[in-house]
Amino acid sequence: MNYSDRVSNRVFRSALLLLGLNFIAAAQPSYDLLIKGGHVIDPKNNLDRVMDVAVKEGKIARVAASIPPSESKQVIEARGLYVTPGLVDMHAHVFAGGEGIGTAFAGGPFGIPPDGMSFRSGVTTVVDAGSSGWRNFAEFKRRIIDRDTNYQKVRVLAMLNIVGHGMGGGQVEQNSSDMDSEATARVAREHSDLIVGVKVAHYVAANWIAVDRAVKAGELANIPV
Repeated sequence: MNYSDRVSNRVFRSALLLLGLNFIAAAQPSYDLLIKGGHVIDPKNNLDRVMDVAVKEGKIARVAASIPPSESKQVIEARGLYVTPGLVDMHAHVFAGGEGIGTAFAGGPFGIPPDGMSFRSGVTTVVDAGSSGWRNFAEFKRRIIDRDTNYQKVRVLAMLNIVGHGMGGGQVEQNSSDMDSEATARVAREHSDLIVGVKVAHYVAANWIAVDRAVKAGELANIPV
């Protein structure tokens, strides 16, 4: 075999290898997950109709009227179901099993673990509505919000109760001396990635102290009441 033949053979083998690699690449699915045939409701993108949704590396990669199942490693049939972005439950009480004066009501036996009633209803974020105040938010954060994501999947945000001890029921929530606007705003600013508002609830005295102090805290921290 002369030099020219050897070069031709190498070129031929290289071409075959390249074709083989291209064939393998073409055979690899483009997506990790395909949600097929569901009724997509996505207000941000003005979608309200049956569509297919493809996911790659944990992110939405494509939304189209029809995506071939062969393009995905896994296919979920969603015909007859709704497909939406993760919903936000704006009023939950998830400071479950806490200790101390401020956890007797929503933070104690009436609080539920965040994952308990969420995913099965399409909820991926919950906002705790005032179970904790500035005095016990650190405990709430440590035990519930910062929970290992391998154990807890739902994102937890919070409205901070104007009562320092949180939603403790009874006289705890009637104690106007525990309604500290400055301390509430300080904790809200320190945790601005988690605290999204100030909560007023259950104050029964014939005055506006709770509301006034909550509004002041909201103004100082620049968050809603």
